[in-house]
Amino acid sequence: MKELILVAALLILARWMAQNWLEKLNQRCVLAHADAPPAPLRDLLPPETYARSVNYTLSKSRFRVLELACETIVLGLVLFSGVLPWFYGAFAHAFRTGAWAGAAFLFATGFVLALTELPFQWHAQFHLEERFGFNTTTPRLWWSDRLKG
Repeated sequence: MKELILVAALLILARWMAQNWLEKLNQRCVLAHADAPPAPLRDLLPPETYARSVNYTLSKSRFRVLELACETIVLGLVLFSGVLPWFYGAFAHAFRTGAWAGAAFLFATGFVLALTELPFQWHAQFHLEERFGFNTTTPRLWWSDRLKG
């Protein structure tokens, strides 16, 4: 059992490290071309538009690094704190065991985990996107889309 926990922890850590590395690699690539767009884009984009896109990409990437760290921490806490067996026990006690209890448990777990992502999605939409002039969504439409999803 301890080996399984160790493997799961290593896989979570490897996922975080790989995603972090890819974000840093993307940031380096964008910074390498920050002064002037690559040849195919030189004639298509005005310099101020290109500079704005560079700043947006870097800001979004830095935010994604923070988001990845928080996602990894939440995943680790959920998997290794014992909350999942406790949560399943509460469902089994309330609904008994069976297919419906399992389905309700999976739905509730997914719902709770989705709630932890809401602050990041909100910030990305109403702070990051708005700062660069890309947000055309109202809070009401944003909430409506989340409820539908």
